[in-house]
Amino acid sequence: MIEWKSLCEDPRVKGAAKIAASAVGAGILSLAEFGGYPVPLNTALAAAVSPACGIAALAGTAGAYALTGLLTRQLVYLCGMAFVIILRWLLNVRLSPRTAALLAAGSNLLSAVIFALAGMTGGMEWILWGIGSLFAGGLAFCLRQVILRFESGLPLRLHEGDALSFSVCYVVLAGALCSLRLLTVSFGEILAGFVVLTAAKRYRMTGGVICGTLSAFALVLANGATAGYAALLPAAGFAAGCLAGRSSVLSLLVFQISGVLSMALSGWNAQVANAFIGGVIGGLGFLLMPAVQIADAFLQWNDSGADLAALTGVRLDFLSDSIAGVRGSAERIANMMVKNLPLSGQAETVRETVCSKCISRAMCWDKGDAETRECFRRLSAADLSETLRAPFGCVQPDRVTQAFSRIKRQNAVTRTLAARLRESQKMLFTQMRITESLLHGAGAQSRRSYQRELTRYVSDVLAKFKIPVQAAAVSTGENQRMLIELYAPSDVPLDAVLIADLLSDALQRPLQSCGTDKAGDEQRLILRSAGGFDVASAAAQCAVHEDEPCGDCWETFSDGDGAYYLAVSDGMGSGRKAAVDAKIVLSDFRQLVQSGMDCRAAADMVNSIMLTKSGEERFATLDVAKISTDTASVTLYKYGAGPTFIRHGDQITLCQAATDPLGILPTVEPYTAVLELERGDMIFLLSDGVDDALFPFVRQQLREGGDLQTMAHAVCAKAQRESGGAPQDDVTVLAAAIIDAAIDT
Repeated sequence: MIEWKSLCEDPRVKGAAKIAASAVGAGILSLAEFGGYPVPLNTALAAAVSPACGIAALAGTAGAYALTGLLTRQLVYLCGMAFVIILRWLLNVRLSPRTAALLAAGSNLLSAVIFALAGMTGGMEWILWGIGSLFAGGLAFCLRQVILRFESGLPLRLHEGDALSFSVCYVVLAGALCSLRLLTVSFGEILAGFVVLTAAKRYRMTGGVICGTLSAFALVLANGATAGYAALLPAAGFAAGCLAGRSSVLSLLVFQISGVLSMALSGWNAQVANAFIGGVIGGLGFLLMPAVQIADAFLQWNDSGADLAALTGVRLDFLSDSIAGVRGSAERIANMMVKNLPLSGQAETVRETVCSKCISRAMCWDKGDAETRECFRRLSAADLSETLRAPFGCVQPDRVTQAFSRIKRQNAVTRTLAARLRESQKMLFTQMRITESLLHGAGAQSRRSYQRELTRYVSDVLAKFKIPVQAAAVSTGENQRMLIELYAPSDVPLDAVLIADLLSDALQRPLQSCGTDKAGDEQRLILRSAGGFDVASAAAQCAVHEDEPCGDCWETFSDGDGAYYLAVSDGMGSGRKAAVDAKIVLSDFRQLVQSGMDCRAAADMVNSIMLTKSGEERFATLDVAKISTDTASVTLYKYGAGPTFIRHGDQITLCQAATDPLGILPTVEPYTAVLELERGDMIFLLSDGVDDALFPFVRQQLREGGDLQTMAHAVCAKAQRESGGAPQDDVTVLAAAIIDAAIDT
């Protein structure tokens, strides 16, 4: 047996349903009259749907006119619909809302011109045709927007941007249904009562007033005699919304009281009475059917703060995990800060603890005072490794020398702990500055404009394709570039390329992945809309020994603020250990930068990590080029790094300075430089394995230009040839060029 869900998802069933709905909808719209005048609503429908559905709409309209005897009187409308279908087939254009509006308005006017030339229309009818054509064009625009939302397969959550289109379609639908009657009551009046009560229940006063106003406009547009009833619909919706948290029966009762009041004020008009009865029937439908569930399944307004709350919680967890690492380091340092006695005078201490209890004290310190003091001075100045000799004639020489030795050992320990304490304090202050940088980065993120509607839309797209994301956020900065943050458990694989493609198609904006970073049990994927510039890069390496890995590492990545990073690190020495050090530096630096730190604060933290990583002396250089994809400016940060060549137009600049690498000193200061680049400019980051003698060759490569990968390999090959095939140090060349973004936004 075929399941209902599978049947509904069958493309053939969907296509047949669309064709049938177009035919029925066009038949209903063809009978609609606003203010007693027919309007070309069916022409707008034909322009907003697919060609097959447009033919069905034409057939439905013709059938409705034939059944009502209006076929010969409405040939102008039928001709307009036929022109819509023919133009769609001839032009073969993608049906956007704007195209649908032009088709509807243009076809309607073209039909009117043809019939006017044939002498079948004229006079004041031209004014009505002009107004009708504009109305048809506007309705086609709104219908196409609504249809696109339905065809996307996503939950229909009403955004502020398309609220007008949905409102117009509802007013037209309710007004058109007023032409269909069940005895004396129209279906439009029944729909109005049901919608107003449902909106008041689901969205309280706001929903009741908005839908009451739209329903009132629809009823008056279809039949001005119902104005007495329609005038109180907004107030009735407001009253029902005030009681939304209570019984539905109570909301219905208040709504009906407003209807009774409207009949009393209108003098018991028959049209108002029929509208009141329609409201009663719609109210009974509201009681008997799960109105709120139907509303949520069909259409929702983005009034829920759950997505923002989820984002805030996950973002704070992510930040707390980052700070936890800093706090752990601070705690370990604090445990080293033990209290120690200050250095004391050795001679005075021995005299008080040993000599003061000796029976020969007067002989040594009174009669032989100068000689004893000189001997104690020498003992105090003696090194711990020297052989100590007590004063001549001392009756307790062993106790005196042992006391000096003990004090010297204590003082040595005290000095060591004091030095360690000072270093620990420096590291602690560094950690505190890093924490401040993290908090500052979080504050900068909060100043971005959070796009609530787009966030919900992105969540719907990801849910549709079953991508397991816990929370999402879409925001824009001062440059109006879109930033998308996606949070998920760290053990869930996220295909950044696939997600970027899906969201680019859904948002109609090209998106670039800025990479994935992890903290604790969470991971974050950042996507960003393309800027005016992009960066192409290539790299080449050669190791000192062919059987060992290269001790240099390189990496390229993006952050969430539109910056592209080129980074090279050279570990001390060569081979596997050097490669490990370089990899630690680059991976930690990347994670910290993508967490929101600026380059200098991230480098300070990496320096602290390298200092405490082991008891051995291990260090690594760090060479960073931060390129803005908005302005093409580049900022260099060099920590003991090799040279950087930059070609700007016809000028080639060498940036090089003597600085300390990471992992040697508690505090390091980089060489920094800022340069403004343009499209076509190039950057070469070189490790210190490239000898100065190769600089002219590098300049030549930059002047000639060409493929980046070829140029990088050429420099590496030249370094190997110049060193007889065995370079003295690892060589890394990271080349990049400023290029146009794929699509400017």
